[in-house]
Amino acid sequence: MTEYEVPGPGASPDEIERVVVSLRRAAGTDPDRYLPELGHGLLRLGSLIATEPGRLDEAVAVLEEAAAVYRRLPEEHLHLAGLGIALQRKALALGFGFAERYEEARETAREAVEVWRRLVARGVEGSRAELAGALLVLGGRLADTGHHHEALDRITEAVEIRRLLVDRTDGTGRTELASALQELGVKLGEMGRQDEAIVHLRLALAVYRETAGAAGGRTVGDLGEHAMAAFAVGRTLIGLGRTGEARPYFAEAAALHAEIGAREPAAVAFFDHVFARHGYRVTYKGGILAWEKIRSAPETTSSPETATGPDTTGHPDTSARPDPAARPGAPGTAGGASERPGTPDHADRADTASGTQAGPTARTGPTARTAPAASDEDGPAPTGPTGRAAPGPAGPAAFERIDHLNAHGLALAHSGRPGLAVEPLTEALALARAAAVGSGLAGSLSLARTLHNLGLVQAWSGRRAEALEAVDEAVHLYRRRLDTAPGAVRPLLADSADSLGSRLAGLGRHRDALAPATEAVALFRQLAHADPDAYRGELARVLNNLSIRLCDADRHVEALAATEESLELHCLLHRDDPEAHLPGLAHALTNLALRRARLGRHEAVAAPTAEAVHLLRQPTRPRPGNDVTGLAESLAWLGWYLRRNGHPDAARDAERTARRLRRRAPKPGR
Repeated sequence: MTEYEVPGPGASPDEIERVVVSLRRAAGTDPDRYLPELGHGLLRLGSLIATEPGRLDEAVAVLEEAAAVYRRLPEEHLHLAGLGIALQRKALALGFGFAERYEEARETAREAVEVWRRLVARGVEGSRAELAGALLVLGGRLADTGHHHEALDRITEAVEIRRLLVDRTDGTGRTELASALQELGVKLGEMGRQDEAIVHLRLALAVYRETAGAAGGRTVGDLGEHAMAAFAVGRTLIGLGRTGEARPYFAEAAALHAEIGAREPAAVAFFDHVFARHGYRVTYKGGILAWEKIRSAPETTSSPETATGPDTTGHPDTSARPDPAARPGAPGTAGGASERPGTPDHADRADTASGTQAGPTARTGPTARTAPAASDEDGPAPTGPTGRAAPGPAGPAAFERIDHLNAHGLALAHSGRPGLAVEPLTEALALARAAAVGSGLAGSLSLARTLHNLGLVQAWSGRRAEALEAVDEAVHLYRRRLDTAPGAVRPLLADSADSLGSRLAGLGRHRDALAPATEAVALFRQLAHADPDAYRGELARVLNNLSIRLCDADRHVEALAATEESLELHCLLHRDDPEAHLPGLAHALTNLALRRARLGRHEAVAAPTAEAVHLLRQPTRPRPGNDVTGLAESLAWLGWYLRRNGHPDAARDAERTARRLRRRAPKPGR
């Protein structure tokens, strides 16, 4: 081996470091030749020393250097992968030991995810598995910095990827899926959703138990994953007040802890740290007991069979959080009101309605685009509606029946009877679930379209939680098929993602709604770039909806920017077809005034309000189906705001226009 050749597996950190020193000198004189090997050596060195006590800061510095080297190299797949791994392992190391650098860890993990997304887009073999691992690391770092809803989104995405990667023949990938399910369960528990958490944790634990007798035995890391899953189940059961059920799980975790200690004594420190962080310790008899019970009772009363924890009601952190891929022996693996009409809040509710005068597209067939007359602004666990039909082959008649029921349900909803529309769409859903079995892309899209439509009519009939379940499942189905048929799936996914944002917002989950709303904008932006005539109006609509989601999340500067971009598009559309796009432009101008008011830009509110009022005085005015009620509410609030801020004439015009619109609005009952 030459002084420039990085030693293979089993080499010590000192051996690799000596080669890295030589490679640094060589790369200084001949970077084209030696930089790739230097990046590889730094990556190996940083990963190894991250496992040694007291060397995390050194590991972070080495991994930073590795990332810098890979950034200097051409964007070949191998070098991009090296950058992704270096960033991911740095994010892990920062998350382990540097509370003051958690923000840096989060942004590093976010960059790693973007690198792996680029490799997935290029079709690089193995990149999907690496993306899942990077998403789990990002989820952990987001949780560290309090971004719990975004963390849940990223972890859920990782679970979906790993679910798709499981080999149905030999089960390869099941343990990786179990690890992701465990992380999802932990995150749900931290957010107080213990009933959902326990389902995912038990699924993960079942896989670990199945591998207990695997040929060749299990590594210490495998035992650790199993122990943490059992401990998390026990902790979550205690959080639900089910202490008796928790005991066997604690006993299981304690037995695994003992086995780990017998095989690798130094590794138990990690698990003892996790137990202590949650208020537990391992007793001298090998049981797991809460500190409160240890202080209040002799230790001799505890045993693996009886050791339980305290009632943890009121504690948000109900599960152990082992960092993904951070297992003993392999902590850096990559896979791993008054008389006024309202307040600003009322105004936002008004423009929430006005922002989607057409609403997201309801789907009946492969290319049908039927816009509902009402706005799509209503919105926990994404499990999907029940009512599965028996699987079987689906012929053309089955799909025709599904399309007929979808069309019938939407017709009922558009005629003002959304409650009656639920029944035919529920029937269509049962048929679509059966048709999806063995029908490939056509079956998946038929099922997703039916779920999307059912979610719309459930929302219109006030069944918001059920609507969320249906639309969420539709989004997941479309995401799974996006790579298979991007041309057909992208517009469908964009519509459903926009609707998912509305469903979440309707249930008050405003921060959760940002991710799907942003996704919808990104997808329609791609579509509008390729076909402006077909999709520019859709992009304008979802940009406005994103601005609403941002406003609801108190991100008002970003909300204003999205509204301004939406207005630019509406101006172009109105110029090309004034009659068809007058309502959209009036809504966009009104929302611009609302956004400026929210930011306290008092003098900039009157002009767009006056322009909207001028448009609404023209002979071609919005039809009742263009969400006249929402537009009226927005103008009424703006009238109050303008009067209070010294614009009496503009206020009077806005209030008069609002009264005219209210007289023309559809009667309640829709």
